[in-house]
Amino acid sequence: MISNSNVNEKGTTLIEALVAILILVFGIVPSLAVILTGNAFSYSIRNSLIASNLAQEGVEVVRAMRDANWFNNQPFDTGLSDGAYRLEWNSDVLLSESGNPPLKITLAGLYNYSSGIDTTFRRRVLITKIDPLGCNCELRIITEVTWPERGRTKTIQVESHLFNWR
Repeated sequence: MISNSNVNEKGTTLIEALVAILILVFGIVPSLAVILTGNAFSYSIRNSLIASNLAQEGVEVVRAMRDANWFNNQPFDTGLSDGAYRLEWNSDVLLSESGNPPLKITLAGLYNYSSGIDTTFRRRVLITKIDPLGCNCELRIITEVTWPERGRTKTIQVESHLFNWR
């Protein structure tokens, strides 16, 4: 003969197991959601940091070109005409934008257009001569880096003004 206490114990252990599973699910799912959100956030921050550095690099390369003009006793804006360009970290001349292809990254971590693995980043440099007083003494440099992220295009721009102070 089966006693009532054994039947109740079997049902109780099943309910206890279901409650334990629910507690685990409600504890693990939010933790997993926090981890996934944090991962997506860190990916976005990483891309923004890379894009910011690529944009600043564009301005610095143009600044180096201006300085090289001075060292070679040429006008400060030689080779720096109005327009949209692309350039690499070691450029000494500006390349026409020609479709703005994606940057590539080498194993050494250098971004360029000729070798390496394609990235999602695209960079263009806009140069505008500003001549308010007819002195031909100022260049506005805007570097724009774009990349796709979560179904939309993100953009970072850096602007600098270079002067003929020499």
